[in-house]
Amino acid sequence: MNIIIYGAGKTGQYLTKIMSAEGNDITLIESNSVLCNRLRGSLDVSIIESQGIKTDVFNSEIFSDCDLFIGVSSVDELNILSCSAAKKLGAKKVVARVRNDDYDFMEHIIDLDHFGIDLIIHPEKELSRELVNLLKYPSAIDVYELYKGKIMLISTIVCNKSNIIGKSLGEISKMYPLNYLRIVVIERGTKAIIPKGDFVVEENDKFFIIVGKKNINDVFKMTGYKLEKSKEIMIHGKGKLVETLGKELERIGDFNIKIIVSDENRAAHFSEILTNSLVVCGEATDINILAAEGIIETDFFLALTGNDETNIVSSLLANHLEVHKTITRIEKTDYLPITKTIGLSRCVNSSISTSNAIMRFVKHGKVLSSSTLKGTNIVMITFEVSSDSKYIGIPLIELQEKIPKDSIIGAIYRNGVPIVPSGSNMIKLEDEIIVFSEKDSLMKVEKMFG
Repeated sequence: MNIIIYGAGKTGQYLTKIMSAEGNDITLIESNSVLCNRLRGSLDVSIIESQGIKTDVFNSEIFSDCDLFIGVSSVDELNILSCSAAKKLGAKKVVARVRNDDYDFMEHIIDLDHFGIDLIIHPEKELSRELVNLLKYPSAIDVYELYKGKIMLISTIVCNKSNIIGKSLGEISKMYPLNYLRIVVIERGTKAIIPKGDFVVEENDKFFIIVGKKNINDVFKMTGYKLEKSKEIMIHGKGKLVETLGKELERIGDFNIKIIVSDENRAAHFSEILTNSLVVCGEATDINILAAEGIIETDFFLALTGNDETNIVSSLLANHLEVHKTITRIEKTDYLPITKTIGLSRCVNSSISTSNAIMRFVKHGKVLSSSTLKGTNIVMITFEVSSDSKYIGIPLIELQEKIPKDSIIGAIYRNGVPIVPSGSNMIKLEDEIIVFSEKDSLMKVEKMFG
């Protein structure tokens, strides 16, 4: 695809790296000359330096073969206007990132078709949805909703109480009825693999499992956890994400929420709009503040400030005070690989959430969507099965031998019903299939199904 990205901040750079690695042609438009010069030395893409929206850049020549335009500058209004201009100049699909909640009213008072915008992404809402799912399933490390929650991709760590430790996946299939769940990826240390039947499970292995929503608790039982429910929630932060999350948690109503805010004005603002939450003015990197506010009784601690280092320190302090369930917001993607080694297993990142939301929307050929599993080299990609497919009617146990060894078919979506497949299942015309693949084999998988 020919993709133009407007804005080279953290999200723009992340999208550029992800999309260019998948073989797309990327043009990056950025106003900061220093940043442009730095990125020219590190990214193998076309970079255009341009202030605002100017006719020397926004012209039919550059947009005539544009498959996707993404507006992710730091200014909401520029994202909206640039998307509108791009659509009129020939871009097939346009996506705008918008942070200001006031633009929610656009859906009610302004027709988005008037601007030509195909999708608006709210990063804080995407992150908030991810956080709520993690709070709902406290034994999970990652939670991905597929097909509006009809089927889930859950990751969790095998704890020392699990009876599958030392067993191969083949042996585990005889211990548990796995016809409603499918282990698609296992992460051990810093390496993530697509496992085979002879893979022997060890303590602290991280499983990624496709499962029907009603059977999620069976995943946690298999990996050694008792049924848990988070009630006492402590949040550190003062930004838009905390406000969005606080409103959603109060709407759900199953949580006791305490918010620690370092800024008195923001504390007063939160106290006014979050009527069922306790707001405390203080700094969560102070161990005395955490202790005084009862962190020992907390089920989950969320470090959600805009500063990565502050979030890491406060989460580590919470771990030190024996709050073992923490969620840490980390915006520098370079930090993510080291978080597991220092004991921070649950991390969120707005660039990754925004990117995955966009990739779920993007369709090209028979590829309906794709996204990278956070912190791994594994891509989850959805294909539409058409009449010219060579693989219709072949049992998956035979089909698995034809696809690359580091890939696996994780789920089938047929006539509005998700299927967690076994070896005897076959793909049919008009199915949607979800394939998990290491990035090195992605082009082979796309050639087979896309």
